[in-house]
Amino acid sequence: MKQLLLASGVALSCALATSATAQQPDPHQLGILDEKVSRLNAQIEDLQFRQQQTQKDLERVQTDLQELRRTAGGVASSDLKALEDRIATVDAARQKDKQAIIDQLAKELASIGSSKSGKTELPTTGTKEHIVQKGETLTTIAKAAGVTVADLKKVNNLTGDDMKVGQKLVIPR
Repeated sequence: MKQLLLASGVALSCALATSATAQQPDPHQLGILDEKVSRLNAQIEDLQFRQQQTQKDLERVQTDLQELRRTAGGVASSDLKALEDRIATVDAARQKDKQAIIDQLAKELASIGSSKSGKTELPTTGTKEHIVQKGETLTTIAKAAGVTVADLKKVNNLTGDDMKVGQKLVIPR
């Protein structure tokens, strides 16, 4: 960078010398040229400073990267796979427990609902159960089970068409 500045200064001096021999340079123009050279010097020094800072930052990042590689190098992909498998197993067990809780709550709510309404509990012999999935309607469930919507509503004490995902329905014979 300094070499570029020096070359620019030399070229500028040569231009001034040439113009001085041809005609006397205007002192105002010389002042402007000196100011420009000073600004260029300042810009070059600033660029050199930034380059040094960037170089230091780069060296610091490279050192950090080497440290990470050195400390994290002991983790094998088989260890990561084993951890992922354990996480999947725990998640599956959590989902199973969640479904068991939902089933138990549905039974308790159904028994509370039937006892409050004064209706007797429904016979469960010879029936199947269905857990409502996202996007299902009473009509699609009834068609799949080969029963009518009215029978589904009657057996499950439903007054409307509203159901919740995860809700357990009794499917009559």
